[in-house]
Amino acid sequence: MLVISTTVVFAQSKASKAQRKAEKKKEMEKKKALKAEDKARKHHMKIQTKEVRKRMKKNRKKSARETFRRSESY
Repeated sequence: MLVISTTVVFAQSKASKAQRKAEKKKEMEKKKALKAEDKARKHHMKIQTKEVRKRMKKNRKKSARETFRRSESY
């Protein structure tokens, strides 16, 4: 009985170790994707002219205000 229970425990620890490794890998890939997206967004902003950046900033702020107002009314 003791032998069977120890083998089950070891089998579970290996499975959970592999599962933790897979979860960690997914988390790292998610972080890399977010970082790449942020880098692309910054590059896109950098190549725009000053006037376009101002207009984009203005529209982004206006959109954020309107979204907040819509969520208040519900």
